[in-house]
Amino acid sequence: MLTTSLRTKMLESFRKRMYFFFACVSLIIFILVVQLINLQLVRGKEYQTKSRMNMENYVPIPAPRGEMYDRNFREGSRNVVIVSNRPSFNITTIPANFRKNGDLPETLNLLARFTDFSPQTVIEDVRKGNPWERIIIQEDVDFDSIIKIATHEDKFPNIEWEDATVRVYNFKEMFAHAIGYIGSISKEEYREFKKFGYKRYQKIGKAGLEKEYDAILRGVDGFVRRIVDVRNRTEGEEIGLHPVAGSNLILTLDYEIQKVAHEAMVDRSGAVIVIKPSTGEIISLLSKPDFDPNLIISKNNSEIVEQLNSDTQRPFLNRAIQSRYPPASTFKLNTAIAALEEERWRPENTLYCSGKYVLKGYIDKEFYDYEAHGSLNLEWAIAKSCCVYFYQLGYKIGPTIILKYARYFGLGEKMGIDLPGEISGFVPSKKWKLKTFGQSWYDGDTINLSIGQGFITVTPIGLACFLCGIVNNGVIYKPHLVKEIRTRDNKLIRTVEPEKIKEIPLSPLTLDTVKNGMRLMVKGGTGGRLAYLKVPIAGKTGTAQTRSSRMDKYTQHGWFIGYAPYEGPVEDMIAVAVLVEYGVAGAATAVPVAERIFAQLLKRGYF
Repeated sequence: MLTTSLRTKMLESFRKRMYFFFACVSLIIFILVVQLINLQLVRGKEYQTKSRMNMENYVPIPAPRGEMYDRNFREGSRNVVIVSNRPSFNITTIPANFRKNGDLPETLNLLARFTDFSPQTVIEDVRKGNPWERIIIQEDVDFDSIIKIATHEDKFPNIEWEDATVRVYNFKEMFAHAIGYIGSISKEEYREFKKFGYKRYQKIGKAGLEKEYDAILRGVDGFVRRIVDVRNRTEGEEIGLHPVAGSNLILTLDYEIQKVAHEAMVDRSGAVIVIKPSTGEIISLLSKPDFDPNLIISKNNSEIVEQLNSDTQRPFLNRAIQSRYPPASTFKLNTAIAALEEERWRPENTLYCSGKYVLKGYIDKEFYDYEAHGSLNLEWAIAKSCCVYFYQLGYKIGPTIILKYARYFGLGEKMGIDLPGEISGFVPSKKWKLKTFGQSWYDGDTINLSIGQGFITVTPIGLACFLCGIVNNGVIYKPHLVKEIRTRDNKLIRTVEPEKIKEIPLSPLTLDTVKNGMRLMVKGGTGGRLAYLKVPIAGKTGTAQTRSSRMDKYTQHGWFIGYAPYEGPVEDMIAVAVLVEYGVAGAATAVPVAERIFAQLLKRGYF
């Protein structure tokens, strides 16, 4: 009886153990089945992709950027290519693919024997960025170096090379400020633009048209699917996605005119703008001093960029759109327009110039001219650039009217040119002076304002558009440098149409008087050296006094604004604005530059 009871207990205990065993085995089998379903069905594609990536490398193929041509582009013709590309190679890697901390530095040090780069610089870039993002180790690597690396690829795990293009600025400094340049995308730029599909290894426009039209120029990258074995040796490759090249830009710039402007401004600082008033097309845009974009587009350009940034001449500054200057005597045109339009003056009214003007007050203030002109009407006052005449005229009509027309012409606004970084000129007011200096507007301020001195400042592009408003009978079009956008094989995508930004209702009497005065400037005034050219030119010079600490005669900026042909169809007219920093006087330095430009325009058949 006792034996039976013991046996029963043992059997019961055995059953419990068997049940527990079968339960554990069943649970394990259930887990295995569930995991098998998860691996094969639920996440099968994901693991299939990961498995394939263990034997495949996806190496990007950067898309070639669009090229840029000058305004004389013709399909099927030999055209002037301002910016192009040449084939090359980049060496890249994904840092996270190196499992051990020392693997990447060791590989980079070995790689540096085959191509010239700084391993330490690459390592610093890796520390700053996301290790899972592809980085460029070395740009613009020659084919022989790639052959050497490929021959020893078992020594360079996770190192890839890719076809790439190198940007070529074919005329170096000549178009630097208009075209700009490209560079490696910065950390800040990447944060801003990654939502638009930008990658860390890509180049991005940094200045000029390269920056303004980056989305159009950059295209869409492709990739190569490279098959590798367990030792990372390439066993085959195929193009997974062909890159789509960026669109080409046909510019409004004319190579021949830009070349002459560049040569005329050699060893000078300043700006030149040549523009069609009837459309806003910019035929030439130059800023001096300049730089060679080819020297600063590489990944390792920090020393060159630092040197340019520390240059006291500020070569990176686009003076055509990013600097303000007193308009000087060119502003006398605005004073004349204000007086005539408000019917406060007549063209035939004469004033006497003795060489100085005395402003009566508690203490008399004397304002001088560079010579005594005698009795002049308004047209000859413009031609001779008589300051005493405009001192008196400005005092008679007052600052409110003068400043109103300066604002009408947009001298205190941005012109909206298709370049990044444009700044506005500055048109003062009585309220501004009181708030800024705690002083009322004095009569002496009006005297200075009437001849473009004092508080008012303009940009060269702003003054060029002011001239366009006069030439184009009160209408100003937005200045632009792109004429057409075309595909990679130069099929037309879009033509840039003129865009009207200002329309000032000016009377024919006002326009005729001002234009006649500008024509007389060439025939018998401060621009007399332009009279020999076989196209009638009208213009205005200016000599801007500065607050420079320089204690020599070269403390004044030279201005010239003018157009041709005088009295021709407005569609044929070309306007020219020249600024020479510290150029003594407009007639001495700016007019000779304009002379060469008008001569070339004539030679090129613009008139």
